[in-house]
Amino acid sequence: MANASGHVDDFGFLIPVKRRWARFYYGVGLRLYDFLAGSHRWGRTEWIGRKQITSRLPHLAEAGFIGAWRYRDGRFNDADLALGLARTAAQQGATLVNHCRAEGFVKQDGRITGLHAKDVLSGEEFTLNARVVVNACGPYSDALCRLDDPQHEDHLRPSQGIHLVFDADVLKGGDALLIPKTDDGRVLFAVPWLGKVLVGTTDTPVDTIDFEPLALEEEVAFVLDHANRFLGLQLRREDIRSVFAGLRPLIQGRRDNTAKLSRSHQVEASASGLVNVRGGKWTTYRKMAEDTVRFLRKQHGPDFTPADTSALPLDMGDAAPRGMHPDDPSALAAAVALAVTEEMCCTVEDFLARRYRTLFLDARAAQSAAPVVARLIAEAIGESPSWTEQQVETFINLARHYLPSNTP
Repeated sequence: MANASGHVDDFGFLIPVKRRWARFYYGVGLRLYDFLAGSHRWGRTEWIGRKQITSRLPHLAEAGFIGAWRYRDGRFNDADLALGLARTAAQQGATLVNHCRAEGFVKQDGRITGLHAKDVLSGEEFTLNARVVVNACGPYSDALCRLDDPQHEDHLRPSQGIHLVFDADVLKGGDALLIPKTDDGRVLFAVPWLGKVLVGTTDTPVDTIDFEPLALEEEVAFVLDHANRFLGLQLRREDIRSVFAGLRPLIQGRRDNTAKLSRSHQVEASASGLVNVRGGKWTTYRKMAEDTVRFLRKQHGPDFTPADTSALPLDMGDAAPRGMHPDDPSALAAAVALAVTEEMCCTVEDFLARRYRTLFLDARAAQSAAPVVARLIAEAIGESPSWTEQQVETFINLARHYLPSNTP
């Protein structure tokens, strides 16, 4: 809230309960959180009784809930925060590149001294020389380690989570709903977000790390079934506007159940000097960075003096949260021009998924917008009609994976 106040907001979450012991159990835990947060808490946890639940959220009362604990938590737009970090890094002197792929390492006497990379849009290949290379590639970090050492054994046990997206009217009352533990120990939630409602999530172990993870049919069925049973909702498959999957880079553990694996992180170096940051999650990114910098200083001594960014505010950019793309033609043209000139937007996916969140909020609307967005980007960067056609085809094929399996 201090360093990224424009990117996060304070929001109410309800934990509905059906048993008196559960009221006591969650009440103690949430009030302990209030105590630990001290002056940094957003608001006090409060009990919402059956009478209030019946008037505000009748579907919960009908499902047998006796009330709910209401606590406050943070909510943010991950794309806006990522762009804010990128802009702030550039202001601090970082050189940013986009759509570039690591192809291999430069080594001298067995130590990494640089990186071979390729611009996947232009095909240009180049070499970057560096004192240190940090592998912060999330669920793909093991793949990069194998470029360093083909015999590398995986350190991660990734799991996949999915979100189903519905129109805002499926959730009444204005607050988010959270079930901390379902039958198999997984968390379930329904959260208002950018004018829609996100419902998730699953924790499914995966053996294949895909660049574009796909929601499994059994995951969609799990979320629908559990949301209707545990949250008292009435969600239907045909009401799904988008479905998307994400990968958690969990560090290998002795547990078979990935839901119980730690979400913490670790920093270490390979024999050739590749510094690997593994595990972690969005909400601990600054701690991950601090630990990495601390590790580098131990390696390189007093000649490595990092800047203190603990009180550095992030660049806000366009303060308005970017959900769906603008409908107005002139506003859309201005948004595309800004994204291309100021935010390294190069493709239709860049705009409709990574600058605006249309693909994640309504896949059909994203497909419909693709032709005009492709044309506007082509005009801005001087590309040909054939490039425009290819971009539209590529994006529409991508967007099909964000639709439920029973829709065209």
